[in-house]
Amino acid sequence: MSDAQRVANLDAWLETMRGPDGYGGPVVHWWQNCLSYTGAGLDWRYEGIISGYLTLWRRTGQAAWMDKARRAGDDLLRGQLPSGNYRHSNFELNPYSGGTPHEAAADLGLLRLASALRQAGYNDWEPYAQAAENNLRRYYLERLWDGKVHAFRDSPDVPSLVPNKACTLVEALFAWAELRDTDEPVERYALPTLRAVVALQVKTPRRLAGAIPQNTIREAVVDAYFPYYIARCIPALLQAGEWTDDVRWLDAATAAGEFIVRHMGEDGLLPQALYGRGQRGNLNRFPQWIAPLGDVLRALEQLRPYGFNPDASVMRSALQAGALPSGGFVTARGFAAQINQRFSPVAPPDFRDLLPVAGWSDKAFAWLAKRVPEGESLPPPQTADVALNCIAHGRPAQWRETAEEMTLSAGGRTLYHWRKGESWARVVAPEVMTR
Repeated sequence: MSDAQRVANLDAWLETMRGPDGYGGPVVHWWQNCLSYTGAGLDWRYEGIISGYLTLWRRTGQAAWMDKARRAGDDLLRGQLPSGNYRHSNFELNPYSGGTPHEAAADLGLLRLASALRQAGYNDWEPYAQAAENNLRRYYLERLWDGKVHAFRDSPDVPSLVPNKACTLVEALFAWAELRDTDEPVERYALPTLRAVVALQVKTPRRLAGAIPQNTIREAVVDAYFPYYIARCIPALLQAGEWTDDVRWLDAATAAGEFIVRHMGEDGLLPQALYGRGQRGNLNRFPQWIAPLGDVLRALEQLRPYGFNPDASVMRSALQAGALPSGGFVTARGFAAQINQRFSPVAPPDFRDLLPVAGWSDKAFAWLAKRVPEGESLPPPQTADVALNCIAHGRPAQWRETAEEMTLSAGGRTLYHWRKGESWARVVAPEVMTR
């Protein structure tokens, strides 16, 4: 299957995931699952969706893709609260608002949309820019900026720094500065935040060199290193290098890329988390992300112009192989081994591995869109229903997906049922709520 076909199928699948307020569906994650609430999530899925459609618009020259990018932007405009936050922006913690990095990622999508519209001569770009600015000012600058440490907190009430979330915000600040032709978002907020991030980057031992810890709480470093999240730090570091012409930012980004490549397996997949000495056996390999590899590949490709060009062909193949007949992408491999880390390659996958999530598949969509041949139209979508054997809480089960619903069943009993377009799943059995 060509990448253009994968993109066409993904676009068709994304259409099935839309409800009255935007792109919805269940969420599975390392931290927590959100299986009951299935309405629109105004979170980081909008970064990848808007970016992917803008890429298709540029590469094909077809206005239909700009229309879809604009429609996604309109979802965010309708869902913005008086506080500047977005409804249901917490991804795995939905339906709550105030999600990080999710609202900043949505802002980034809006700012990219506004910039593209303005450059193309459209005169209605301003509302998208204003919505992003409203969120950035009223939530991030007013509530999360910590003037004592010159960086953004992850919570208004707890001194904390989560580098990958801060770096997503920094990308939005750079986009804001470029759109408005002003230095303040970068000089006053973005660069100081990135200095705090780089100060945490590990130099030794070699096993962790280049890694950036997951977070700090009250200035205590949490000695956990997630390759996927570290990849999401790289674009902001590269932007800082371009802004300042300071090679130290490039050095930090390259070191992060080297850490990621060093821990890439022969199958192209990454471990979920590495830990400092004496913690949890130093490694949690599972679950290993598949659809989110789009973000990792994006980061590694952005390093190429600076001389870092590792062979990521196996990772590309791993992502491409994750395409489902429905058009969505499998989320991961090894969710069943999350607790005990005992993975069987011959056992059926956990249903969470197979479940395509809008906020993970968007990362595959954004990356794959850049591989569509320039000047060519997408082929017609070729999608089909999904029926796959799997396990659910250690029991044999079957996962089904059509354009209308997602269903998990075992032993003649329905364990999960979501009717697409509805804000809440109709059936969520206790077995699927536990790891």
